[in-house]
Amino acid sequence: MDQRFVQGILYVPTLPTVLTRVLNLLEEENSSAGDLERIIQHDQALSSKVLSVANSAYYGFRQQIDTVRRAVVALGFDEIRSICLGAGLLGFLQQNAFRDPDFAGELWLHSLAVAEATRIIAVRTNSDEVDRAFTAGLLHDLGKVVLAAFFPDDLEALLSLQEQEAIAYHDAEIALGMEHWEIGKVLAGHWELPLVLEEAIGFHHNPSPSQTYFQLTAAVHLANELAHQLGIGQAGDDQHLGACAPEALAILEGGKADLDSIRDELQARREGIESLWRTLVSKG
Repeated sequence: MDQRFVQGILYVPTLPTVLTRVLNLLEEENSSAGDLERIIQHDQALSSKVLSVANSAYYGFRQQIDTVRRAVVALGFDEIRSICLGAGLLGFLQQNAFRDPDFAGELWLHSLAVAEATRIIAVRTNSDEVDRAFTAGLLHDLGKVVLAAFFPDDLEALLSLQEQEAIAYHDAEIALGMEHWEIGKVLAGHWELPLVLEEAIGFHHNPSPSQTYFQLTAAVHLANELAHQLGIGQAGDDQHLGACAPEALAILEGGKADLDSIRDELQARREGIESLWRTLVSKG
């Protein structure tokens, strides 16, 4: 990776305190719904967004959820934490902060699809990391988000090279020394994110059994492929690699058959994912 990006990442704003506190709950074994509720209630914008999402078509509750406490009771600790992370990240890196807001919006939609697919895979494989699955999927393309938000000239150069040379996005990244997985991994370290998330971000294209959190990284790898296959959102790389690493596929007991089944489940949830995305990116 070009050292310009390593140095540039040091100037990327740190995460808002409320988002850091929510992320820290992932590492606290004794964290509770009450802890999460207290964090949310001290942030008016986040409280409003959580209620907006809880009342969205994605969940389809008939009765209005009008307090954070009711939202936590109705949806559960893990679900509300996922909503907080999604809302917090999209609020921190808003579409209007990007030179190309439409690209940013599509990138977040892709990330939400990967988050949902990672959670499905974690449940199917009885993973110990189910509670972190959504977060890992949501953050997997953090490097692309950072490039689009803080290095727009470099991103335009990458897209131009891709078009001129008719090469894959992945290959253009390597040619220019701006591999998004490495940029995301460096930023995860700079933000002091948990190692499990740093690995998922840094190795989602190359999962290996030697990694500490291989199971979750492999799930993100498979989820990313499924989101690309279904075209939910856009991550800049239309010419995707298009093949799952055999090591990652091996976490599924039924292999390719299981992957096809998970893809069908993700497709069935597509409308809900898109509804959730619209709610999260809305300014209301």
